[in-house]
Amino acid sequence: MSTTPPNASKNNNRLLPLIFLSVICGLMAGVAGEIVTRVYFLKDFSVPYFNNEVNLADLNSNRSNLIIRDAKKVVVSQDVKVSETIASIRPALVGIFKEVTSVEKTATSSEYYKLDEPMLVGLAVTADGWIAVSVPDDLKKGLNIKNYVAITSDRKVYKLDQVAGFNNLPGNLLFLHLASASNLAVKKIVLRSDISLGQSVLAINDFSNVLFTSLSSFKKTSPVLSSDSLNARFTLAGDMSDEYRNSFVFNLAGDLVAVIGANKEIIPAFSYNAYWQSFFKKGVASQPFLGVNYFDLSSTKVLDLSIEKGAWLHVSETAPAIVKNSPAELAGLKEGDVITWVNNQELNSSNDLADIISAYNHGDMITLTYQRAGVEKEVSLKLGEKK
Repeated sequence: MSTTPPNASKNNNRLLPLIFLSVICGLMAGVAGEIVTRVYFLKDFSVPYFNNEVNLADLNSNRSNLIIRDAKKVVVSQDVKVSETIASIRPALVGIFKEVTSVEKTATSSEYYKLDEPMLVGLAVTADGWIAVSVPDDLKKGLNIKNYVAITSDRKVYKLDQVAGFNNLPGNLLFLHLASASNLAVKKIVLRSDISLGQSVLAINDFSNVLFTSLSSFKKTSPVLSSDSLNARFTLAGDMSDEYRNSFVFNLAGDLVAVIGANKEIIPAFSYNAYWQSFFKKGVASQPFLGVNYFDLSSTKVLDLSIEKGAWLHVSETAPAIVKNSPAELAGLKEGDVITWVNNQELNSSNDLADIISAYNHGDMITLTYQRAGVEKEVSLKLGEKK
């Protein structure tokens, strides 16, 4: 028969407070460590234990991945974001009005412009006065810019003094110049790589009508594409009413996504890059010219080819694979070649040949990587100017 020494019981009683104190200190250290991690590393100043609401607007680049498990309440103030986006877009919009001529003023008549009912709405392209306007066909035929004025969101009235030399741009797009304009707000064009199906967008056709919708599809105009045409088209979710013809589409960051033409064709804004850039860099209208027709292998299966991406140079119903006297012909490209890279950009489902070429200016040097009969080749050439 054994008995417990009296001193052992006393020692156990003395250890209990120490164990309890160690557990409390461990918990406090854990909480302090989490606070330090959130504040100094994640830049998260929320109180996670006392708030079941998650404000998506507060998320930052350090917390780009949001996982919600058994969330009791998630609040998204989308209407606030849309309102903020509209407010950021309006300074870049320009109303086009038929000029009011002098009239005999009486007690019931005066000269005025109804600012929320412009004939057309333009978008500032450069700070020094160039604007893009989608113009209906019936108005474009007899357009005399001397009969119109432009009014910006800050109520400044400008005469129109120039029309850019582009003809037959998809979307009925014209470029007009506001005389003596400066410091216009300019919106950024969304790159192809930053566009995804399903993303929310706003279609705006004047200062009072806005359609909140999303991108529902992305397609090409025909099977055989031209390196020098705007081939890409979007569609929007739901039915779009006729009042949104000749308008602009923006993402929720306020950047330009697309232009809607008179026939309700939706042309991606990145397709117009060459035109925008020609104004920014040279102040004149120009378009780059490569001179090939092709199948996009990312969206076409050719039985005799094992290559799954690139531009397969091929004849169309109306044009040869290689345009005569074009930069492509002068560089030695031939029908059946598959262009796989333009400079450091690979041709794939996100990078179409025409889209890439549209980002350059005429006179730019580019290097094409291509395959001919299974052999990879490379050639450098200077882009021409499309007439």
